[in-house]
Amino acid sequence: MRKLYFWLAGLLLAASPASVRAQTGALHPAQTIALGPHATVGGTVVLPNHNTVLLLTDAESLDIVAQCLAPDGHTLWKTTVTRYGRSQFAAGYTIDTRQIAIGHSARADKQVRKERDLAQLYPVSVFTNDNELVLTELVSSDAAKAAKKQGVVLETGQRLVQRLDEQGHLTKHLFSALPEPESRKTEVYPLAGYADATGYTLVTRETNTREEMLAYALYHYNLKTKDIQRELLDMPATAKPPGSFSGFKHWYLEWAYLGHRPGQTYFCRRSLAETPDGKRGQQPLLYQVYVVDDHGRANSPSGFTTTLGLSAGTRVAYSGSMRNAGELNHIPRYYTVSNGKHYYTYDEWDVSTGGLGSFYLDHATGEVLLFGEYAEGDRPELDHDNLLGFFIRRYAPDGRVLAQSQTAYSEAMRDDKKRASFKSNLLRSSEFHCDPLTGGYQYSFAPTGRSGSLEEFDLFLDHDLRLVRYDYASGKDKAERIYTALTYAEPFYLATGYDAIDNNRHYEHPHQTDLPLHATLEKQRRAAGLDAAYYWFYVSPTGPGTGLVVERPLGIGGALKVYTF
Repeated sequence: MRKLYFWLAGLLLAASPASVRAQTGALHPAQTIALGPHATVGGTVVLPNHNTVLLLTDAESLDIVAQCLAPDGHTLWKTTVTRYGRSQFAAGYTIDTRQIAIGHSARADKQVRKERDLAQLYPVSVFTNDNELVLTELVSSDAAKAAKKQGVVLETGQRLVQRLDEQGHLTKHLFSALPEPESRKTEVYPLAGYADATGYTLVTRETNTREEMLAYALYHYNLKTKDIQRELLDMPATAKPPGSFSGFKHWYLEWAYLGHRPGQTYFCRRSLAETPDGKRGQQPLLYQVYVVDDHGRANSPSGFTTTLGLSAGTRVAYSGSMRNAGELNHIPRYYTVSNGKHYYTYDEWDVSTGGLGSFYLDHATGEVLLFGEYAEGDRPELDHDNLLGFFIRRYAPDGRVLAQSQTAYSEAMRDDKKRASFKSNLLRSSEFHCDPLTGGYQYSFAPTGRSGSLEEFDLFLDHDLRLVRYDYASGKDKAERIYTALTYAEPFYLATGYDAIDNNRHYEHPHQTDLPLHATLEKQRRAAGLDAAYYWFYVSPTGPGTGLVVERPLGIGGALKVYTF
């Protein structure tokens, strides 16, 4: 485990100014990996030993191939692991605004999108523990029925846990479904999961509204003993839902999952009062982080509570739909409202506190970033605010403020831009990303989804949270532009969470403050032309100023090219 901390510290060194300046951007070919005609990259993970693991999936096969690449780009081992189910979303295709095909091209593009959906890694989740990979899948009813046709007996609710050690050796076990709660009124919801030395741990929330019970529990799936152990988490009380006529009726107040480090599991929430029974909305919103050990007991330090301490006369504003970055995940709380003959269902998270600033766990240090936008005022509100600027704070696990900034949106940013970009509303979207190569951060927002045809803004900050620049992209002729798209490999997690996002970056042209590598990738992307809508890069840091790039020219099939830099 100590090796992990040294490695994470090495990644911080990799993002230091000296190592960034040393990068030339030159790519050195390492190997070419031929894919099957229906195969693609399901995801990438970077390990503490600087190795990168490709998860190769297939639209026609349930097998997943884990291929481990050394820092020099060559294959160390390749192991096939089992999958029982596949994504159920293959019928709902999404449109890439950069390529709307016609005629034969449209039919071909539709087939590619269908196969890409079928080849998704979901419902398998992938986690790391030291240099080991742990894959887990909950058996669905559809997967059980499909397996039965193949003569394989599965039960809905069973969980498959598979572990690949540092040499690629596979250990796996199919665990029984969790037992039903003692009370039929108790509902158990999965919140998150992580890998540890014994196997896999599931984090759940258990509620019984009749008995006013709310608890959190850990279920340890032990690959050594082949049993499941349940431990209750020692969590601070959650406020009860306010009355029907309260102005804060649909504010999401429960704990969300922030992430896991060796021996530490982080939770976070936004609260309207200091105590569960306190009067709400009479003070600035409280941002809380709570940390437990692997047995659910309070860690030391156990977290902190802060009101953020924004400049006088300003408060956190509602930014709209804020995508969950890193491992951040929550359990939705849905409610339905009627408008004449129409009914609309919302998640409390999306329409309330989920859009009032957000959290990001720095896995290298255990520090927590709190960020968002601000407006005029001093108490929590969900008005259609004029957004005045962006704030970000870095906290130590004990609540000490290590760095902070609060930057107003300039008149130049607002000049001739759509007002909707600087007006809070439910349709407005934003994303937060960490660049492991520079140690910097990117905050992006748009009047609607960033994949749409409207304008976009991107704020870039350095590791000390200072604003470096902002980029603006108008919505005009957006479908005719060529964008370079890349995914940074994460060292901790690869799974499908609720409203989660990969650590991606899209850009039309690199800026002079970007790395030379970004210019090199843009040159290769542009050489492929506008029609290469699925052209993608996977970037994995391997040491101070070095890394791997995996180039995927096609959405399905073809070959991957591996480079070092």
